[in-house]
Amino acid sequence: MSIQRVSSKWTKTAILQRSRHVNEYIPVTRKYSSQTLERMTELFPANFIKPDRGTYGNGVMRVRTVHTTITVPRSADSTAESISDEASDESTSPESVESEPIPPTMSDITTYHLQHGTEERVFHSLTELENALNERIQKRDYIIQQGIPLMTHEGLPFDLRVLTQKNPQHSWETTGILGRVAAPGKIITNIHGGGRLATFEELVLPQLKREGYQKLEHELHRLGIHTAVQLQSSFPRLKEIGIDIALDDHGRPWILEVNTLPGIYAFGLLPDKEAYRKIKRYAIAYGRLPSKKGKAKKTTSKASKAQASAIKRRTAR
Repeated sequence: MSIQRVSSKWTKTAILQRSRHVNEYIPVTRKYSSQTLERMTELFPANFIKPDRGTYGNGVMRVRTVHTTITVPRSADSTAESISDEASDESTSPESVESEPIPPTMSDITTYHLQHGTEERVFHSLTELENALNERIQKRDYIIQQGIPLMTHEGLPFDLRVLTQKNPQHSWETTGILGRVAAPGKIITNIHGGGRLATFEELVLPQLKREGYQKLEHELHRLGIHTAVQLQSSFPRLKEIGIDIALDDHGRPWILEVNTLPGIYAFGLLPDKEAYRKIKRYAIAYGRLPSKKGKAKKTTSKASKAQASAIKRRTAR
């Protein structure tokens, strides 16, 4: 029986929101529309707009809402007129009016900063922003998600990938956690987008110290299992998931996305080779990877065919 895959981010998010164990880890996420764009940019200083179906961070955009208060100088003529009107019934000399300082006025300006890849554009109205987004989105389905300010390592943002698999006893087990550090200037951490791999310990231990690191590790292991169990309630042939986790400034984990066809070979590039051997063993058990016996059979079969062909050629002579 084939392993079940689910491509829609919105479908997976809606299912996870039903779980009391998982929902608290999900940032505010909505289907993208002009209405949700307006509401989300009012609520949060940053939002990510993602294709509902897509991989490797392709098509992901970030919108930052920036509020700026500027000082607007007032003209002397308008100020003098205002003061003259207020003082018309009072005995105020022109000299005293002229000597008074002219108070400036304050004005609030909102701008929208749209980033895709390393390119950032600034818009001065929501309508301009929406038009620019629609050029990229066209008629495809997108979601909009509350932006989580990522914890950084050496000045660069990073996130985590939590791998949870069905073990040979058919129970869910979290088998690996790795880190991904974004390339300079990028808003995504994907390796395909220029990010680099790092160990969970390398990234988190300096931030949370030993006790916090161990507590978070246990929390992520439990979260992986809760997430897998909840998704399996709707997709019974699920065998593996990869959860993209953001850590905010306080070290709190947030689920950014769940992948039902997670990459596993990146774990083989980390120092813990025993963990990688377990990951591969589980993947073989549920059919993601071919077994060594299967490979041996194929090799033997090819050799047998080659021998048979050689015998036929000799017989023909």
